[in-house]
Amino acid sequence: MRCGTALSRRCPNCGTANTLAAQFCLRCGAPLVGTSATERRVLSVLFADLVGSTQLVLRLDPEPMRALIAQYFTAMREEIERYGGVVEKYIGDAVMAVFGLPSAHEDDTDRAVRAAVAMQRRMADLNARGGGDLHMRVGIATGEVIADPAAVAVGQFMVTGEAINLAFRLQAQAPTDGIVVDERTFRALRLQGEFKPLPPSPDGDFASLPRWQVLMIAEGQPAKRLRAPLVGRDDELQFLLALHRRVVDSRRQHLVTVMGPAGVGKSRLIEEFVHLVKAEPVPPRVLRGRCPSYGEGLTYWPLAQMVKQECGIKDNDPPAEMLEKLAAAAQRIYAPAMGAEEAAAVTADLAALLGLSVTRPYEAMWRERLTALKQVVESPPSAEAPPGESRRGPDVLIPSIRAFFVALAEQAPLVLVFEDLHWAQESLLDLLERVAVRGPDVPILTLCLARQELFERRPDWGARLPSHTGLLLEPLREDLSRSLITELLNGESLPADAREAILSRAEGNPFYIEEILRRLIDGGELVHSEKGWRLASPAVEIRIPDTIHGILASRLDLLTPLEKRVILDASVAGRVFWLNAVAVMSDLDPAEAEAALERLADRDLIEERSAASLAGEREFSFKHALIREVAYAMMPKLARSPRHLRFARWLQDTTRNPIEEWLDILAFHYEQAWRNAFDTGDRAEDLARQAVEALRKAGGRAMHIRTLPEARRLYERALAIVRNAGLTADAPLYLELLVDYSEVIKWMPAQDAVFEITSTVLDQAPAIGRDDLVARAWLNRAYAEYDKNRLREADEALRRALEIFRRRGDRQGEAEALEVLGGVTSDLRGSLRTAEEAYRRVLELYQDMGDGMGQARTQSWLGRAQLSAGRLAEARATLDEALRLGRKHHERISEAKTLFGQAIIAHLEGRPEDSIALHHKVIKVVGQLGNPLDEAAVRRHLAMVYLRHGKIAEAEEETRKAQVVRRQHGMKTESAQILRTLAEIALAKGELLAAADHADRAVTLVTDADDVGLATHTATLAGVRAAQGRLEEAEELFRRSVALLERQEYRIDLALVLMKYGEALGRREMLERARAEFAAMGAIHFVGEIARRLEELPPRPALSTGSGT
Repeated sequence: MRCGTALSRRCPNCGTANTLAAQFCLRCGAPLVGTSATERRVLSVLFADLVGSTQLVLRLDPEPMRALIAQYFTAMREEIERYGGVVEKYIGDAVMAVFGLPSAHEDDTDRAVRAAVAMQRRMADLNARGGGDLHMRVGIATGEVIADPAAVAVGQFMVTGEAINLAFRLQAQAPTDGIVVDERTFRALRLQGEFKPLPPSPDGDFASLPRWQVLMIAEGQPAKRLRAPLVGRDDELQFLLALHRRVVDSRRQHLVTVMGPAGVGKSRLIEEFVHLVKAEPVPPRVLRGRCPSYGEGLTYWPLAQMVKQECGIKDNDPPAEMLEKLAAAAQRIYAPAMGAEEAAAVTADLAALLGLSVTRPYEAMWRERLTALKQVVESPPSAEAPPGESRRGPDVLIPSIRAFFVALAEQAPLVLVFEDLHWAQESLLDLLERVAVRGPDVPILTLCLARQELFERRPDWGARLPSHTGLLLEPLREDLSRSLITELLNGESLPADAREAILSRAEGNPFYIEEILRRLIDGGELVHSEKGWRLASPAVEIRIPDTIHGILASRLDLLTPLEKRVILDASVAGRVFWLNAVAVMSDLDPAEAEAALERLADRDLIEERSAASLAGEREFSFKHALIREVAYAMMPKLARSPRHLRFARWLQDTTRNPIEEWLDILAFHYEQAWRNAFDTGDRAEDLARQAVEALRKAGGRAMHIRTLPEARRLYERALAIVRNAGLTADAPLYLELLVDYSEVIKWMPAQDAVFEITSTVLDQAPAIGRDDLVARAWLNRAYAEYDKNRLREADEALRRALEIFRRRGDRQGEAEALEVLGGVTSDLRGSLRTAEEAYRRVLELYQDMGDGMGQARTQSWLGRAQLSAGRLAEARATLDEALRLGRKHHERISEAKTLFGQAIIAHLEGRPEDSIALHHKVIKVVGQLGNPLDEAAVRRHLAMVYLRHGKIAEAEEETRKAQVVRRQHGMKTESAQILRTLAEIALAKGELLAAADHADRAVTLVTDADDVGLATHTATLAGVRAAQGRLEEAEELFRRSVALLERQEYRIDLALVLMKYGEALGRREMLERARAEFAAMGAIHFVGEIARRLEELPPRPALSTGSGT
């Protein structure tokens, strides 16, 4: 045996020393042999060092000095071990110990501080008995470290982490005979003693870290802590049952938010409710969905789960089979009550929700499947069946989801359960509120389970709903807590002292009660015999954990090495996982993994799910999300990386034909595989490439279904990997990703970023012969130039892009460039007919390519051009077709443009309520698209509509909101359009000085290339001058405006300026010209309004300028 070899093996469970030959602990019976593996642990680290030992060496002979130091080390070890700590190492005169190894305890932080207090007392005792003068400083820090719990078995330790360095520094800063702790330790114990904050440290890196000196720790039980409120089960259950009966009887929707902290029992309450309502004479349909806590592009994940549950769709069904099941469900649920087109459109939307028909490889298949699908659902509509109201919703998914739920509820009462709503995206929260507010009268009870974080993020959740109830869970009464203990022990009693100890520490928290009992049973401290339950030892200590994390960590430490390995690996997959996935991640035989999972289920850490989302796979879930979080936190990053990779590959292989809804999850796991490797110092270029590819695919899907903010985040994550992994030297990969990213952000207020990105591509792409990237860069740059109203620059960029696209035979690129060129042409040259010709050519290209999204966008451009030209009837028909195509192909960009055009038509036709409602729909869509500057523009236009109808307060409010949106997104100055609107509002209020200031500034901000903008803004200034009595100046400004517009084809703008001209200066001939223009358009409201103004004018013009006009 070599020198230094351990002579004993410590138990990884209780720490007892055993002989090397022992296979099981002589004290607790735990196995002593197992696989050693490092873990991430939350430990309290204690660092103690002698003060003045150098001077003592000078005074004492080496032998007594050695004896004194040995006595010191022995005494300190005894005190550390008395409180459950373990000495990690001796360094000179210093002692380093850790609390939380080999097993975690709920009060490890408390133990460390109490051990330090005992060490100081023991030091004083040593001095008193030995006549010495030894003193000590102690530092304690709590934090995450890397450790090997099994290494204690052979008496070896290696703990690394910032907490060790921090504990050492705290010790160095401590006063003689003092104990100094970090913030995390202080917060855990602040109610259990007295602490004094210390002044800033002179140590530069250490100066900003707060620290406290321990003055006193109270003896006995820890001070009572504040607890989050819980709910009494019986009362709330009866309330939910009564509410469900009311929903069924009244056929009215109701939404309930069950809120409380993690582990409070929200899910158990709902499970019991569902069990009872399913036993009623008319049982409801119950659909459940969970909001995931990670992954972009998962906004509607719980809705997809509900649709699949109702349609019997498995996640690994081939796409064709999914469509068949969806079609069958359509016939069963909603098709008979709808028109054929309506049913087909709803089915298409639900298919998109499930991730079908998204990527290009599926487009041809999708067109064939959609044709077949329509044939399945089409049937002659009944004469009395009205068209679906929901199809007029602003978001393409909201009306279809509403129609789906309503159809189900018309067949039977419907209960919708949304779990973990605090993780929900804003779009889903909006959807739930909207369905509750605007849905028809049907019996739908929506149950939302959420932590309090939901209300911190969205304080007004549910406030706008007339039928919303919030239930805040309160603590269980003591009698109910007693009943819960009895039920958990199958009706058998517990010794009174143990029961009272649990009750006093649990304080009404059912999850705490359950977990404490489980830990006592798992640890062999509470045993069952023929006489019932009893404590294995009267000295068993029963404690309430400081946090749920602590108690779950202590439970996980009681698992066998194999069980712990399996549950940690399962945590990589997420809350829900599959047997074969765990076997792959753990590198185990499936039978071995299955046995381990069944033991974990027996320990009540996980449970098997009866309805698996992957056909042929046994599916499990963690009993609580925090169990999974604690398990995952224990796994070292170096171990997480390969397991994320194995899971991603297993999922790809298992789904065989992976549908698009999995792309976000695959991207998450590939990204985490790289990120965890990178965090350990490995650039991992191969993993980085796989992660970038997965993120690009997920970003492409998000872009296709127009969840632009999510697409942006996905591409930004991919770019971060490329830059951190040093892949920018791979020019093709880097430049392709930049172009992909710019394809997304060109639709958002990110023009400066587009300029920067396209400059990089234009500079580097020619050197690698990628003129395709050069063309895309010019095209995307043109969007940014156009958004900044730099029309000539946009025109030049588009012509450069077109030249390359045509040379390469890239018809898709050519169509997209011509699409934008039409808008530039109309704005730059005022030639709407030329723009229309371009749009029709683009439509032909998109139709030939089968690009439905391109057709929808181009139809919306065409309709807006026809509208600007004053051809309202043509515009209405074109915009209706654009809206149909946009919803069919999920092109929400065109939907926003189309709805805005319809809002303008409604305004011109004298339908103000419809116009206002359409404006608000546009605001909703552009908000979901992530373009707040478009929202500001729409609000500004809405303000002008309000102003036209004399609603000055409403106009001011919309303008204020537009200004707020612009400021929130970095716009430090007002736009010309905002200033013009402010001028019109001030003019309507008679505030002429303010009106003149705003109007003057607005005109100066209009670019020279924008003749239409210059004309309309000049007309506003002219109206202000007329009100000021500066009539000749007003006349000149109006003439200039009219002259500019007469050279253009913008008939609406011309008519509005003529109308303003006539109203401001009492010019009958101008009003008559305006009336003729509006009559030619079919804008009957304005025709009637002008007629009334003409009747009010005197026979002769109110102003004679001598101009002869």
